[in-house]
Amino acid sequence: MTGAREQDTDILSGSIVAGPSTSALLAALGAGQANARTGLLSSRKTEALWEGLTFFQRAVDSDPNQIVEEIRRIAGTRSVDRLIIECESDRPPMAYASLFSVPEHLLESLNEVAQLTATAYAIQPAALLGAILGPGTSSLPASFVAEQIEFVSDLFLEGIPGDNDFDLARAIALTLNPRAQIMPLIPPDVQRWHERRGTSFDFETALNGAGWRQLLDRGQPTRTADTKITAFGYRARRPFHPERFWNLLQQDLRGVFRAKGFFWLATRMDEVGGLNLAGTDLRCASAGAWWAARDQTSRESEMPERTRAEWKEPFGDRRQTFALMALDLDRATLQSQFDACLLTDAELAGGPESWTGFADPFPSWSSEAQAHHHHRHECDHDHGSEEHDCCHH
Repeated sequence: MTGAREQDTDILSGSIVAGPSTSALLAALGAGQANARTGLLSSRKTEALWEGLTFFQRAVDSDPNQIVEEIRRIAGTRSVDRLIIECESDRPPMAYASLFSVPEHLLESLNEVAQLTATAYAIQPAALLGAILGPGTSSLPASFVAEQIEFVSDLFLEGIPGDNDFDLARAIALTLNPRAQIMPLIPPDVQRWHERRGTSFDFETALNGAGWRQLLDRGQPTRTADTKITAFGYRARRPFHPERFWNLLQQDLRGVFRAKGFFWLATRMDEVGGLNLAGTDLRCASAGAWWAARDQTSRESEMPERTRAEWKEPFGDRRQTFALMALDLDRATLQSQFDACLLTDAELAGGPESWTGFADPFPSWSSEAQAHHHHRHECDHDHGSEEHDCCHH
């Protein structure tokens, strides 16, 4: 099940919570005196004393099938009407949401006994800003925080609306995830979230609803977050000079807090470059092969329609397509910075054979296992011969 459906009142309603302020969220839920009988499935070693929550403990190292088995057991007892599933600090909501969405990968399905209705991330505004804006002193990995915010349906900020940090954190979160419901972490709002009824959580919509995907697929976010924030999709049909692009990524991107998509280096005509930047975390690695570098038979039988629509001779589907999000930077400035990394007319006229002589400081992309990591983030999905899922090439 990947699509949303109306909630069935006869099956267990499930919600996933994650983030450094999860304990505060659960405490607020208890303080709100939930009307429904609510269970908490957690790997905490001691039972939490939150009023109104029935505690179900699971092993820290539980595998997906064991977690599904436990949720089915809880549903079978009919001792609770709603179940909160708490993520460990190093496991994202997506990992648990997938248990409700891809039953073909599991020994048993949850579809007939439980339904996921929401995923939530809870964090203090200062912690969000420290991770996403840097300067790298936060203990929270920026890419991990950004990807969780981009996926969830709801975000709780443990702060006071109207405070400068709260408002900026909210604006950045809405840029990362335009479809998210963002609320202060206070008992009334937590309670309303908990009691909310509606359609099931849609896994595919969550994957496709991230702000960076909206910028690439639809040209703009679904809503404008804040006038201080610039967010747009960068596109070009000529390659980057690897040395100029490397220098830009390493030194001159102050203010850019998110960049994700794919790029084309003049020295690597066969390989798609995957770009994933969040805060001060930067990773660049192979995101598969350009369709233009594959044989004619493969292109005719396997190439996606959206790639055919993007095809342009003489270089086929090779292009620059990635999203940029920045604070206190205008679009024209950012556009010119990246345009300066493209090959000049004279360099382009030299052709691919001459481009192999350009200095290329990017590490080898010969294998995903050797992908280079920087402290300043590529796409972290597995890539096969099919289209690149993250970047849609």
